[in-house]
Amino acid sequence: MMLNIVNSSKRILSPLCSNCRVSVVSKCYFSEGLDQKYNDIEKEKILQVINNSDNNILSSYEVSKANLKRFSQWKSSNGQMKSLSDIEYIDGFSEKTANKLFRSILSGPSKEKKTNGKIKGQILHPYLSDSVSKECKSVLSVYITVNSVSWTLIDKSSYEVLEWKYFGIDYPEGKRYQITDILDIAWRVTQQLPQADIYVMKAAPTTLRAAGSDPNNPKVLAVNLQKAQMVAMIVALINSRNASQETSNEENEGNVLKQKVYFLRPTLPYRLYGTLVGNERVSTDQTVEILLQGFSEKSSKNYHAYIPKHLQDMFRSQKDLQKDMLGHCLLLSLTFMDLCIYNNNEKIEKLSRRGE
Repeated sequence: MMLNIVNSSKRILSPLCSNCRVSVVSKCYFSEGLDQKYNDIEKEKILQVINNSDNNILSSYEVSKANLKRFSQWKSSNGQMKSLSDIEYIDGFSEKTANKLFRSILSGPSKEKKTNGKIKGQILHPYLSDSVSKECKSVLSVYITVNSVSWTLIDKSSYEVLEWKYFGIDYPEGKRYQITDILDIAWRVTQQLPQADIYVMKAAPTTLRAAGSDPNNPKVLAVNLQKAQMVAMIVALINSRNASQETSNEENEGNVLKQKVYFLRPTLPYRLYGTLVGNERVSTDQTVEILLQGFSEKSSKNYHAYIPKHLQDMFRSQKDLQKDMLGHCLLLSLTFMDLCIYNNNEKIEKLSRRGE
């Protein structure tokens, strides 16, 4: 008799026994209402989109970022949704938010939500003027770590990678490096770098503190300081080298340094190519390998880069660490070219969808 008065939209969890100190808990479920609102074809389409789409695609539908994250975590733990009613087990979803998502899937993604065609904030420092961009013929991207320097030289007119190299830095064990030792390394690196009209690096963090639970770790601080010193020296040597090559009869108005090195927002390559999980970088070798498959031929409109076979073979022959550093350098270079030189709308829209 009691079962007949239970509302169909509620399920009651009964106490296990009369002697146990367990309260009767009622929870409101909305799955039966969802099943009645959609026919079989609509249900199939909704499940297909939800199960076969990544977060980037799902974000173009009516779902909050918080629910999108919870949804992704639930799928990782439980697999694909078997029915629409599964959504009631995901924290954050109510009948209203579930219906809003389902209806947006049936009507198609919102174009307004998909893109605003613009990346927020300043992505490059210093500012790259149109005149410098137009007059540029070559771009050299330089990716610096404590133990290595990698670079990629690109011809602007054909979007062809002309040079792609890794330079390892060996440190004798037990030797405490002085500022003159770091300058010597920076000098040797700079002598290896080819000439270019524009040089690009990843913008360095504004603090030397370590990430994680021990931000003041002295060993990490020392490493970060050494890297910052080396980056500053390489930048100074590049600018000095280019300044000295200018003709003597060309006057420098106001004795102002002409900046040749530009710093790109560090998250852009990671976001654009999916090599950032949370706040952690992941290896680039698989991402680059996929890209190389489409970079064997030139694009008439410079839609993508062209990497000759001998450079592709060079990359594949490297050890894992070298491949990862070369990969980060290539992605830095491609990101700069697509966003700042060629103004690739598809790449810009992709980043704007991902919150950049």
